[in-house]
Amino acid sequence: MITIDDFTRMPEGTIATPGGRVVRCPACGRNGVLEHPGNDAPRCVHVEESEILCDGMRTDPTDCCELAQ
Repeated sequence: MITIDDFTRMPEGTIATPGGRVVRCPACGRNGVLEHPGNDAPRCVHVEESEILCDGMRTDPTDCCELAQ
């Protein structure tokens, strides 16, 4: 089953994901959730796709802005 989360439609301050709060993106001004993935640059995810697999869940951002460190 695939689920699409569009954070641009959620109001600022909404808790959207574990540890993620909807904020205004500093790069483009749309709403999104800030992420700091491992060694990669931080990003603001606007839309993400999640899929439940037999061994867990896979989540991929489909629309995001890379942010300067």
